[in-house]
Amino acid sequence: MWVYVLYGSRSESTERIARAIASSVEWSNEYGARPVSAVTPAEIRGPGLVFLGCPSGGSELDRQIRRFLDGLPDRTMYNVVWAVFDSRADPAPVIAGSGIRRLRRAIEHRGGRLVLTPQSFFSDELHGHSVSSEELERARTWGSAAIAAAVRTYRDPAVRAGALSGVPMRPAWELSCGTPS
Repeated sequence: MWVYVLYGSRSESTERIARAIASSVEWSNEYGARPVSAVTPAEIRGPGLVFLGCPSGGSELDRQIRRFLDGLPDRTMYNVVWAVFDSRADPAPVIAGSGIRRLRRAIEHRGGRLVLTPQSFFSDELHGHSVSSEELERARTWGSAAIAAAVRTYRDPAVRAGALSGVPMRPAWELSCGTPS
């Protein structure tokens, strides 16, 4: 299974959160947080999981994210599952706007499916948009949960349970025979 951690932001807090998520997927073929502007849609392979993050605020989806999503072939949208997140300083989505709502709509409109409930992570606006260690740990935990959900979706026998939080491994012959859990 391929795992991509992408973010569309010039915000340091979104990048820090994306790097925390990427630290939970070091076992994958592809890991490391990268800005969405540095990734071409042709690089995305399936079966896979794409983490996509942006900052909250504003009424429009980031231009780079929109360009990336528009460039993805339909087959890619169906061969990967998505996990979306945003970073925000204010916990009230009415005031700050909702980046995850815009991302979710854009992905679902293009035929993609989310593997887990979208998540917001918070930064401290008074201290230069720093992200607390608790929020970074929450991002790692959420990343692990998304990976576990994607593994269940694909039933990928190449993934080892040691890197996933609480996902029981089943023998490969069970996966190929289709025996019930």
